[in-house]
Amino acid sequence: MSQPTIHAELNSEEWKLIQELRALPESPLRTRVHQTFTELLFFFRNPKCQGIGIEGFPCGEPSSSCEDCHHIWNALDRVAERAQKTETV
Repeated sequence: MSQPTIHAELNSEEWKLIQELRALPESPLRTRVHQTFTELLFFFRNPKCQGIGIEGFPCGEPSSSCEDCHHIWNALDRVAERAQKTETV
């Protein structure tokens, strides 16, 4: 069963992202990429650390010293570095 077509106005960056997603072959990898994007977008919309700051409140700062936040940002940096290396080869 096919999904309904959605008509939307996109800027060039948004359209490029859609094209890149569509270029992925149907596979478990494509499913995983879609799932990961959904999870990343949730994180970007809600960048609050899930940890508790020294005052006892959630820190709310993505640049805090929370190990989980830094782990995610470091992983994104490594992915970006690897993509840049691949593009230059």
